[in-house]
Amino acid sequence: MNDLYEADFFQWRPETSDRLRRGELTKIDVPALVEEVEDLGKRQKSALQSRLAVLIGHLLKWDRQPAMRSNSWQATIKLQRNRIERLLSQSPSLRPFLSETLSQAYSDAVLLAIKDTGLDEKMFPDTCPYTLEEILSTKDC
Repeated sequence: MNDLYEADFFQWRPETSDRLRRGELTKIDVPALVEEVEDLGKRQKSALQSRLAVLIGHLLKWDRQPAMRSNSWQATIKLQRNRIERLLSQSPSLRPFLSETLSQAYSDAVLLAIKDTGLDEKMFPDTCPYTLEEILSTKDC
């Protein structure tokens, strides 16, 4: 049964879904299905961490380059906040993960900010200067 999963994942998905809908449980590749269900959670965590890093990176740039601020940049910050909130509304149990991943997201954010601004790494604090409440705040930057 694992052959289709390994050979053509894209085709495996609808066939497995159809078998689940029809109750054909004995025809389902259970190990592959378990793997995919576990990966769903990992992908959601990864997406949340990535969005958090991008948002913090924009906040760092906003703070370190006040002369570059624009409505477009502010809209980008709001967009990231909206997307994070959407992820959290779809999976509220991910909210505690924000605290767990903040330091990793911050490390990525600093690298993103350095890449985009050309500023030296010494321009950024060693630890995240924002609380989660400040990062996710719906008020203007």
